[in-house]
Amino acid sequence: MTGKRPGGQVKNLYALERARREAAERVRALGLPAVEDDIRDVEGEVDADLALPVFRAAREQGRKPFELAVELADSLRQGPGGELLDLSRTTAERGYLNFRLDPVAFNRAVVADYRRNPEAWGRSDEGDGRTVVIDYSSPNVAKPFSVGHLRSTVIGQALHNILDWCGWRPVGDNHLGDWGTQFGKLLCAFARWGEEEELAADPTGYLFRLYVRFHEEAKQDSALEREARDWFRRLEIGDEVARERWQRFVALSRREFDRIYELLGVGIDYTLGESFYEDRLGPLVERALAAGVARREAPPEAAGGEFEAGKEVVLIPLAEQGIETPLILQKSDGASLYATRELATAEYRLERWKPARLVYVVGNEQELYFRQFGAALKLLGHDVPVTHVNFGLIRLPEGRLSTRAGRVILLEDVIREAVGRARTVVADREMTEADKDELARLVGIGAIKYADLSQSRGKEVVFDWDRMLALDGDSAPYLQYACVRCSSILRKAGNRPRTDFDPALLAQPEEAALVRRLARFPDAVRAAGRSFEPHRIAGHCYRTARDFSAWYAAVPVLGAESGELRAARLLLVELTRATIGTGLRLLGIGVPERM
Repeated sequence: MTGKRPGGQVKNLYALERARREAAERVRALGLPAVEDDIRDVEGEVDADLALPVFRAAREQGRKPFELAVELADSLRQGPGGELLDLSRTTAERGYLNFRLDPVAFNRAVVADYRRNPEAWGRSDEGDGRTVVIDYSSPNVAKPFSVGHLRSTVIGQALHNILDWCGWRPVGDNHLGDWGTQFGKLLCAFARWGEEEELAADPTGYLFRLYVRFHEEAKQDSALEREARDWFRRLEIGDEVARERWQRFVALSRREFDRIYELLGVGIDYTLGESFYEDRLGPLVERALAAGVARREAPPEAAGGEFEAGKEVVLIPLAEQGIETPLILQKSDGASLYATRELATAEYRLERWKPARLVYVVGNEQELYFRQFGAALKLLGHDVPVTHVNFGLIRLPEGRLSTRAGRVILLEDVIREAVGRARTVVADREMTEADKDELARLVGIGAIKYADLSQSRGKEVVFDWDRMLALDGDSAPYLQYACVRCSSILRKAGNRPRTDFDPALLAQPEEAALVRRLARFPDAVRAAGRSFEPHRIAGHCYRTARDFSAWYAAVPVLGAESGELRAARLLLVELTRATIGTGLRLLGIGVPERM
């Protein structure tokens, strides 16, 4: 069955969407305003599959909610039958109108949805081919790839996958921190204390140690700060020595970053550092001043000690936008700031890709900045939605990788720890050592990603190694094992699925529960795309695996009473594997062939 978008474009609707639409249409026919989004899925002990709250409608009519719900339920039970709903079983409970699905019709509809295109199960055209630019990962050049960059990287990659599955055209952009006054400090430090051999042996680690040393020495020698400013000035005007060293630092850092991305299975479409936009900075500031969007004045006290007292900066006032703190674009000495480069980057993205939305995957602590940034971009004439996909910090458990004062926790160390622990878990498997290594890689990296993506992104993530690598709980290995188990069952059945069966045969209570769960997968994907929350997919996959285990324990599959029933149940196995497998792939988690 199909529906129409605004403007007349036709799209396919999944079974559960059609059931919600049917419920809304039947209620509207009784004179009560209702749309599909008003119809809620029901889980738990309530004897219903879908429910419509009528509290608002009752209030508008001056009636009691339960009284209105009873009247509607009576009318629906006495009216014509439904397509996917069993309207004869419609009930009222408190202020809710409860609907039951027709199990025969619904089973057939879900199976037909899957069979229409198994490789695209759960896909939608909600994005309608529109472009969305996702800014994620964005490590800083000359600094190690720390565990602090993990969340932006894996959340951003998952959102790229999810939005693509939802019909958007995502463009991932890795906005490297490769410009700014910190590079004057680094160039100064390397000129004073740099050793080529140490740079070659451990590029980002050595450069970071030089940067830390600069700050320690600068506490005793104020001349270092002046020297660093001069180095950055030389870099900005194109001094040959400064440029050559800076370019080498960038190249060495990118090589390190690419190695980490390969380990994580992350591929970002574009990597354009802050320096790429250097020639846009001056014109942007002048244009903002000429338009009256920005002005020159002394920085507010809230701006901190980074700015010289009494000297004017260029800033964008935002009080009229409800933001007390202005956005500073340029220091008194003409140096640009991160916000300047960010606005120039946004303008480039809008010109090049013409996105319908800009998405930034950055931590919770930047909430004020992105309010400022979005308001400033609008004042500059760019009325495009800006979404700050915020997330909390990562906390590691006590032990070898726990945080120490002054020590950066390297992401590579965390990956090595996870893979090493996974290798111990799979050590007794009957497979070659090479296969064990590959399985440990998939399980270990999958465990890291799932520990992040299975939680609401705004919360702090605490790594619990035992829970992350468990085969019997809400973890990546549990879901990976569920997929492998499904594949094993299908192999035993000969991998030759029959199609000559009636899905109505799936009549056991556990089968009805599993079919309903599987039917919710497209909803989970769309919800994750709309809210930028990958945990909605992770949670659905876990509940699917749990329902599958309960069903498989309750009914025979390979030993079903008839060939037709066996084929119907094998189709459920196949659809479960497709659901969990697709969900994991959208999260960027690999699925092994065997475990």
